[in-house]
Amino acid sequence: MSALVDTPRLARQRRIASGFSRAASSYDAAAGLQREVADTLLARLPTDCPTATVLDIGCGTGYVTAALARRYASTTLGLDLASGMLATARASHPELAIRWLAGAAERLPLAAGSVDLIASSLALQWCDSLEAALDEAWRVLRPGGHLAFTTLCDGSLHEWQGAWRAVDDGAHVNRFLSEETLAATLARPGWRWCRHEVTTRRCWYPDLAAARQALKAIGANTVVAATSSSAHALRGLTGRQRLARLEAAFEEYRRPAGIPISYRVATVVMQR
Repeated sequence: MSALVDTPRLARQRRIASGFSRAASSYDAAAGLQREVADTLLARLPTDCPTATVLDIGCGTGYVTAALARRYASTTLGLDLASGMLATARASHPELAIRWLAGAAERLPLAAGSVDLIASSLALQWCDSLEAALDEAWRVLRPGGHLAFTTLCDGSLHEWQGAWRAVDDGAHVNRFLSEETLAATLARPGWRWCRHEVTTRRCWYPDLAAARQALKAIGANTVVAATSSSAHALRGLTGRQRLARLEAAFEEYRRPAGIPISYRVATVVMQR
C-alpha cells in the first residue's frame, strides 16, 4: 500500500531531478541570484555551535557545500535529488573532502542524531511537505544542532504568473507557501528557537526570451502542479499567437532596468 501512496510523490521527484540534472552544466553561469541568497544564508550560520558533521540539502553544484567544507574542520555532506547536479558538484570540488549523497529532504539517508548543522538554500520549496522536511531535519540533528535554510514564499515569480494569465488559466508557476503558512509551519514543537525574515529580490531581463532561458538554465522551469482542466480555454490560439500574447503581457511589467522576475525569499535559522 505504501508504494502506491508514494507513486505520485516519486513521480514529482523524478521530474524535478530530471530538470535540474539537465541544467547542471549551465547552472553556475546563470545562478547569480542563487549565489546571492546562498551568501546571505552563509552569513547567518551560527558561529558558536559544534560542527563535527555538516549537511547541505539540495546542494546542486556544491556552492554552499564547498563553503561549509572550507569554513568548518568537519565531515561535510552534500545531498541532492539530481544525479546530474551531484556529478557536476563532485567534478567541481575535487580538492575538498566532501561526501556526495543522493536523496530527498523528506527522507534523509542518515542516522538519527548524526548531524550538527544543516544548511539548505532555495531547495525546500521543491518539497511536497515542508513539515516533513523539518521533521527529518529534527530527526538527524543532534540536540543543540542548527538548521539554516532559505526558501521561496508566495509572491515569487508573480510577473511570470501574471503574464501567463493573459494566455490561459494553466499552472505555469509552482505554488509557494504564504508567509503566514510558513510562520505557522515553523512554530513546530521540539525546536528551541526559530528566527526568520522575508525579503524581495529581483532579477532583470531584457525580454521574455531571456527570462525563459534563465529559468531553464538553472533547472527551475519544472512545474509540478497539476494543470487546470480549463488550462487551454483559448484553444483557437496558435502557438505563435500564444507566444505573442505572453510577450505582450510580460511587457506590461517593464521598468527602466528591464523586466523583473521577483522572488520572496525567506531566510530561516532554527535550533533543535
